[in-house]
Amino acid sequence: MKFFLLVFSIILIGLSTSAQTPCVDGMAGNYPCENVDLLAFIPLEDIGDGDNTNDIWGWVSPLTGREYALVGCSNGTAFLDISDPVAPIYLGILPTHTQENLWRDLESDERYCYIGSEAPDHGLQIFDLYQLDLVSNPPVEFEETSHFAGFGSSHTIALDTINDYVYCNGSRNLDGEFVYDGGLYIVDVSDPLNPFLAGGFSEDGYTHDCFVWNYDGPDADYQGKQMVLACNGESLTVVDCTDKLDCQMITTLVYPDLGYVHQGWITKDKKHFLLDDELDEVALGNDLLPYGTRTHIFNIEDLDNVVYMGYYENDNISIDHNLYVKDQFVYQSNYRSGVRIVDAVKVSEGILKEVGYFDLFPQNDNAQFSGTWSNFPYLPSGVNIATSMYEGFFILQPRVLYAEQTDWDLCLVDQIQYTMVVNGDLAFPLVASVSGIPGALLASVTITEPGTYNLLISGLSTLPSGEYAGKVKLSTNFGEQYELDLNLSINGSSPAAPAITSPLNSGFVNVNDPAIVISWEGSSALQYEVELATDAAFTSIIEAQIVGTTNAVFNYNLPLGEYYVRVRALNDCGQSAWSNAHTFSVVNVAVSEPTTSVLAAWPNPFTNELEIRANGPLGQVRITNALGQVVFNQFTASSSMRLNELQWPVGVYLIQTHQGDQRMMRK
Repeated sequence: MKFFLLVFSIILIGLSTSAQTPCVDGMAGNYPCENVDLLAFIPLEDIGDGDNTNDIWGWVSPLTGREYALVGCSNGTAFLDISDPVAPIYLGILPTHTQENLWRDLESDERYCYIGSEAPDHGLQIFDLYQLDLVSNPPVEFEETSHFAGFGSSHTIALDTINDYVYCNGSRNLDGEFVYDGGLYIVDVSDPLNPFLAGGFSEDGYTHDCFVWNYDGPDADYQGKQMVLACNGESLTVVDCTDKLDCQMITTLVYPDLGYVHQGWITKDKKHFLLDDELDEVALGNDLLPYGTRTHIFNIEDLDNVVYMGYYENDNISIDHNLYVKDQFVYQSNYRSGVRIVDAVKVSEGILKEVGYFDLFPQNDNAQFSGTWSNFPYLPSGVNIATSMYEGFFILQPRVLYAEQTDWDLCLVDQIQYTMVVNGDLAFPLVASVSGIPGALLASVTITEPGTYNLLISGLSTLPSGEYAGKVKLSTNFGEQYELDLNLSINGSSPAAPAITSPLNSGFVNVNDPAIVISWEGSSALQYEVELATDAAFTSIIEAQIVGTTNAVFNYNLPLGEYYVRVRALNDCGQSAWSNAHTFSVVNVAVSEPTTSVLAAWPNPFTNELEIRANGPLGQVRITNALGQVVFNQFTASSSMRLNELQWPVGVYLIQTHQGDQRMMRK
């Protein structure tokens, strides 16, 4: 509002701080709604107790990741910690620099909040937001970090966070006279503690609000320049402010039934500008032919030749105030009809469509100046924060299009179920796909109506460790897309299966040994699980251990017989496959087998035939089984013998000669 301050009466809703209230059957408690839940509400008296709220902005601490709401009030700027959006904490207020006033406007960068007001001699307040992380006993009264007194008052501000300029609009000097005819007053805040005037623009007179754009749109003539779309009350004006001392007007445009060019934002495609006209509903509508709330659409592909495309008209007649665009959706604060969510996916065709809303002023939708002043849809959590002038502060949760989970911490997982909810009447049909995740696979899914859709995304186990910022895209049949986040954190891979090194596979262990030591080659593991069993299927496990080394000790004498052992590796991602089953036999060995024996036997293992040979006469040949039972005992003067048709049981056998030579064999 520029020159209009209407006297009106309102009925206050008797609400104390309220908790989460879902939107069910068109209502969230006392508030009409569609696809938007109420997470929390704090009344005006609990956030500084001023006469009204006005502008609102959000901030995320780069130090702690906490989310904050910066709420303009008549008596200052209130700060709330909304990291838990259903339980916001009022931290305190930064008082106005001079006196209370209906109008206050603010924006923030990574660290500082910049605040202007229509209050005389207010200038530009600068506040270090890092202080918010340090509040331990709220609420507190804050002090401004620095102040710019180069002008007296301003109506709105717009912050260039890339080049560190604050554009102050509708500025007046200390005597109340317009500076730069109320046009752009540009303050350099590259050093926020020492701001200074960088330049200005007065050629088109008073500027009510503006959109500052470090230009990256389709017009090749202005790439890399700093362009401003100025809402000048009587016109929409494009200004090149690359040189702050010599700002150049590019073009100016009016449109039919113009009331008051108030504020606007560019669309996702950077080809269109959406504008709210604050006075067309009041100045042009009447009781017999009321105007619905109008959002005006401009094609800005050629900044030298901006084209008016027409308007979208809402069913209600409330006055529109501030709007912001996030992705394909426009979040409009329309005074008495609340925060309205409009789908702009078909904006190139001049089509906008409402898909959700939350009415912060449920009494009526009349064209009067009360209700929601502004909203902020850009917080990472996805909540929308909004002010209602004489009621207080709201935290809202849009439910038009969302995923039940967008962040995944994966380890050895090949597929996930991505649950997506479509509530709004979007531009159907939609075809789902995944981008930004190498190798991710999603079967083609076509969405033709609102509902809940479970998308199975696979092919993730091959991703190297790292962070992946992907998107689930819903493509329309005319080229536009809706996008939802798909963020993956891949923390590693499972360890490889170990390889057992001892006892030797098919080897022997003396029954008299007091312990059995199992060893294996290490892998990328924190621990290992070892199983000892009497069968290859490991259905009869003698003992299982989890150890942090590459060996395990079984501290007892095992009975004579055949045994099986296996190992698998464990880490934070999970577990490896089991190693191959490793076998060894416990036998009764009185004398250790010579390492350079003259006795040889083959094959080993053998089946029904066995060849025995020595360097000289064998003499008495005695063969015993693992139990020490004699299965063969014969004398020969030959240096070799061949045994045929051996029907001995499977097991371990010891060949001995009268010379003391011996050889372990396995059947």
